[in-house]
Amino acid sequence: MQLLHLAPLPAFAVLALSLAGQAQPMDMQGNRPVMIGSPEEGLDPCSLGMINDPPTGPDTGAVMVFPGNSTELGYVDTLVHGQQVWVCDASGEPGDEEMLGIVYSGNPEEDCDLSSPVEEPRPYLGPCNRGWVRAEWVEIIAG
Repeated sequence: MQLLHLAPLPAFAVLALSLAGQAQPMDMQGNRPVMIGSPEEGLDPCSLGMINDPPTGPDTGAVMVFPGNSTELGYVDTLVHGQQVWVCDASGEPGDEEMLGIVYSGNPEEDCDLSSPVEEPRPYLGPCNRGWVRAEWVEIIAG
């Protein structure tokens, strides 16, 4: 019988394994993935938008980003007036309750991998941040 000797895992591998066990699926506890793509062939997966006139004003206000399409969830980030976002998904009725699924980056030069059509709608898993904001604070500027 041959014994197999396993080398100890490097510290970063142990940390990654322990964090993976703690990861929360995107569709649990109210979280909802931002979907990209359109069933219509040839369309860009998202429209370009901009945060416009946040609740407390363009100079001091911020819009909260939520992990799902509800303001009942704890917010995960904030965006300020003029920040560009990709609007990819929507939920709720137009008006006060409508939420938009967005993709965004703090670096305007970052490529969020949204420039090509997507064959079938799917969750956004690219390099940029994603989340949900109230539609009333977003202005569509292209797309």
